[in-house]
Amino acid sequence: MKKDAIISIRGLQELDDPDTDVITLVTSGRYYRRNGSYYLTYDETDLTGMTGTKTTLKVSDGSVTVLRTGLYPSQLVFEEGKRHMSLYDTDFGQLTVAVCTERIRSNLTDQGGSLDVRYAVEIDHAHTGINNLRVDVRASGEDESAPRCAH
Repeated sequence: MKKDAIISIRGLQELDDPDTDVITLVTSGRYYRRNGSYYLTYDETDLTGMTGTKTTLKVSDGSVTVLRTGLYPSQLVFEEGKRHMSLYDTDFGQLTVAVCTERIRSNLTDQGGSLDVRYAVEIDHAHTGINNLRVDVRASGEDESAPRCAH
C-alpha cells in the first residue's frame, strides 16, 4: 500500500513570551503501513536547511518516532507521558535534546489522515518551550475540490 502523498507539516512553538513561532511545510513523499504502524517519508530541502536528509515518521499505537538519515542524522521518540533524550546533529555540533510528550492524537488510516503531537523540549537540559506538531497526509492524486461525504 505504498502511496505517493502530499504531507503538510505545521509546527507551533510556544515560548515564555506571548509570541508564538509557526513553521509550515508542504512536501511530497511516501505513505504506507507496515506491521501495524504508519510511515511517512520525505526528503528535506533547502527550505528546512537539511538538504541531503531523509525524514521518516513512524506512527505506532501510543508512540511516534522521527528518524532522520543522511547529512543530519537524528532520532526523536515521542511517547505520551514519557521523556526521551537523544543527540541532535547541527552544523555547530551535537546537542542533547529531550522531549516530554504531553499528548499524541492520530486518526491515520490507509487513506491518510492527521497526527497531532504536543511536547515540551529541553536543549542541553534547558527548557526551550512547548511545541505542537500537526501532520496531515493525503494521496497526491486526491482532488481537494471534489465533494466529500460527511459521516
